[in-house]
Amino acid sequence: MEISGSRSFTLILAFLLLGFCSETCNAKDDTSAKSCTSSCGHIHNISYPFRLNHDPKYCGNVSHTLSCESNITVLDIPSSGKYYVQAINYNNNTIRLLDPGLANTNCSSMPQNIPPNPNLDPYGRYLSWSSTSIDYLMCSNPLNSSLYVDTAPCLNNTSSSSQPKTYSYVKVGGIEVWDLDEGCSAEWTAWTAWGLFYDGEDYSNVSYKDIHNALVYGFELDFRDFGIGCQGWMGLYASPCFPHTIPGASTLTKVITICS
Repeated sequence: MEISGSRSFTLILAFLLLGFCSETCNAKDDTSAKSCTSSCGHIHNISYPFRLNHDPKYCGNVSHTLSCESNITVLDIPSSGKYYVQAINYNNNTIRLLDPGLANTNCSSMPQNIPPNPNLDPYGRYLSWSSTSIDYLMCSNPLNSSLYVDTAPCLNNTSSSSQPKTYSYVKVGGIEVWDLDEGCSAEWTAWTAWGLFYDGEDYSNVSYKDIHNALVYGFELDFRDFGIGCQGWMGLYASPCFPHTIPGASTLTKVITICS
């Protein structure tokens, strides 16, 4: 099979970068980076691969930089927004995050960020295997199904003289457009570590306050580290690291991953 010119060039460039990275990605000594420990607020175990933005440059991995804002540890995910770090578990490589729009004392509080999309992360740092999606629906007619949870009284159904009455629900576990009931639309989505609170598909005895409590607990992302040599570079699993400033580097990374 004849390989197209653009693909051939991509593969050639990939092999050249492989050779370059074999030297560059292993050039740094990771001893100092792994010896740093920082704290901010109630997060006392900020260590490799994480670091705070005011830590010495040799600490942690720059692609896992956190900030300390008003004594709150914050992770900024450009494709999504800023999140409050609730916990970091180095045993199972998870970081638990809270959307800043949610308040424990107010069940009408809503998440303000669109959940992070791992595909838009240039470093491929985080995955969402540990999280469950919560979808907010607005319907023109009431629903009678244990799959949906009424958000009242936290989020009231709306009606006015100029607009017809609408009903608000949430669906746990995600929903596809073709699964929506007639007259319903998906308004928002959020993530939570729902599996830690409830294991089942019948939500007839679950209230929205229960779901809101789970949202306030936060959601977990699985974090990945590609080693000190890939600081400021991209990489996936055991693939080489690439400078994210090189056009098409993310494509090269995927090509190498698929071919390896």
